[in-house]
Amino acid sequence: MERTGTVRFSVIVPVYNVENYLAECVKSVVEQDGPADWECILVDDGSTDTSGAMCDAFAQLCPGVTVIHRENGGLAAARNTGIRAAKGEWLLFLDSDDYWPAQMLENLRAAMDAAPGFEWYVGRYFELDASAGGKPAPTPGPVEKFTPGADESQDYAARVERLWAAGHWAVWRFCVRRELLMRTDALFWDEVRWAEDYPFDLVLLKACPRLCYLDVPMVVYRVGRAGSLLNSGLPAHFVGIAAAVRRFEKLFAAPNSGWSEAEQREVWRRVGNVFWPQARGAACRDKALRRACAPGIEACRALFDKGDECRSRADWALFRFLLKGFGPRFALWAGGVLKR
Repeated sequence: MERTGTVRFSVIVPVYNVENYLAECVKSVVEQDGPADWECILVDDGSTDTSGAMCDAFAQLCPGVTVIHRENGGLAAARNTGIRAAKGEWLLFLDSDDYWPAQMLENLRAAMDAAPGFEWYVGRYFELDASAGGKPAPTPGPVEKFTPGADESQDYAARVERLWAAGHWAVWRFCVRRELLMRTDALFWDEVRWAEDYPFDLVLLKACPRLCYLDVPMVVYRVGRAGSLLNSGLPAHFVGIAAAVRRFEKLFAAPNSGWSEAEQREVWRRVGNVFWPQARGAACRDKALRRACAPGIEACRALFDKGDECRSRADWALFRFLLKGFGPRFALWAGGVLKR
């Protein structure tokens, strides 16, 4: 049911086959305290279960909730669909298998009003272990390096480090001015269909050198859910990483891109650190999995000399040597043998 009046917050919720979690997600938004200054846009990304019908029902029954149905295109494309349809000044991102804590929006309003003048706010989060039996209580996400307050550093690498050190890089702990994304074209990359958040973060940190950290838990993040994107098939991870590599190469090669050599090095370092844990995971005993992953790893060859992860231990450095010298198929087989 479309919201009338001023919309301060647009909540973008991509939906794909989450019939067991969607009601809790939407309920957590609809039951927030405070003024009705929000809209919740459910983007049904071609669900094949009852999620699409559930979205229609929520849109009929709940003021402020609307639905967009689209063909399946992945999480990044679904979020972009929601962003383009949004009416609010501020964008919030919520995954449909997660939910908001009570009073989140009330606390966020107060914190933003107390720290005006920014176009990007970053909050904290809770974790909920979905693999545990029963109904476990949410626990605080990593906070030991989370320091509330402004970050106006002129050093791009320092801004990246603070964001990464402050917890999960997922966008569900962000509140971003919509006009900033439209003005700078800092949208999600549709073709990056696994771990789409980190390229978005890296581009946004370039576009927005001033951000503010708020001591507000913004989401309850469901960890370890079977069937979630982070737990999907390993070969798809390399397809997503390779897509990010191609986009960054194109971005940096553009005339007057504005990206300094130091900033480019920091980007490649971070993308490399995403790649290496996945590559080590593919060095396993499962022959079929190794063969399925090898082409995607080859497509990420630009990362073989990037990142810190491949140099932190002798066995990982050996794995990197084998990848560079003998190719993915041999390196994955040898890595699997060494793991035995």
